[in-house]
Amino acid sequence: MSSNKKLLFDTHAFLAFFNREEGSETIKNLMDIIQAGNAEGFVATITLTELAYIYTRKADADSARVRVMQIQHSKLNLIPLTAEIAVDAGTIKRPGISVADAIIASSALSVSASVVTNDPHFSEMGIEVRRYP
Repeated sequence: MSSNKKLLFDTHAFLAFFNREEGSETIKNLMDIIQAGNAEGFVATITLTELAYIYTRKADADSARVRVMQIQHSKLNLIPLTAEIAVDAGTIKRPGISVADAIIASSALSVSASVVTNDPHFSEMGIEVRRYP
């Protein structure tokens, strides 16, 4: 992977990583590359919302906060939801694709990053994807 590679991690990637699901080793390797400074990593703020919701429902609010904090204290750059990203998300959203995924896709476009995901919706929105496993 070149030093200028940019990767944005989708919610599914974090779930696979934290839950040690299939593909978690691939995601760990990508995160190690970012931690070493050999690539730039990103996360959309809406992903923090999704993770907080999912982990609060599966476990509790404290577990959710721990997972979110792990991301916030990593070398991943947080992409805030700006008006421009919000409007762009509305223009690329397609039927059957969640607003959250459209925001994640638009966030990736805003920094010219590929999305690390196993979700086929991103390709439907014209986003470059880095699949796992």
